[in-house]
Amino acid sequence: MSGAEARLPGPADQVAISQLLARYCLALDLDDAEGWVALFTPDAVYHVYGRTFDGHAGLRRMATAAPGGLHLGGPPVIEILGADTARTTRNLLFIDRTDGVPRNAVYTDELVRTPDGWRIRSCRCQFITADGLSDRPAR
Repeated sequence: MSGAEARLPGPADQVAISQLLARYCLALDLDDAEGWVALFTPDAVYHVYGRTFDGHAGLRRMATAAPGGLHLGGPPVIEILGADTARTTRNLLFIDRTDGVPRNAVYTDELVRTPDGWRIRSCRCQFITADGLSDRPAR
């Protein structure tokens, strides 16, 4: 974080953004696609597996087709970029519910403050592999 470009969040933004990202994991764990989609702006973009999913319709397709499992998210690094914009970086451990295979990832999110609170405008998931971060998991 460079001083002029970003700043640490105040307590209210820290809590609100942390809650948003906790809800992200729980909605997926509970197979709540609609609750998960509601955490994003209508024009959100999601990058994962070398693909891009656009808007609520694209996010809904992705959420309903993705394998189910447990999403364990680490505490986010939150950078406030402007009065209503923020960037987060967070790690996540996913454990597939069918075979127990874990996948480790780093997420980079762009957030915006809306009348309904903080929402995700852009999300990029990169998997941690032996060769470094990758758009696809090792297996």
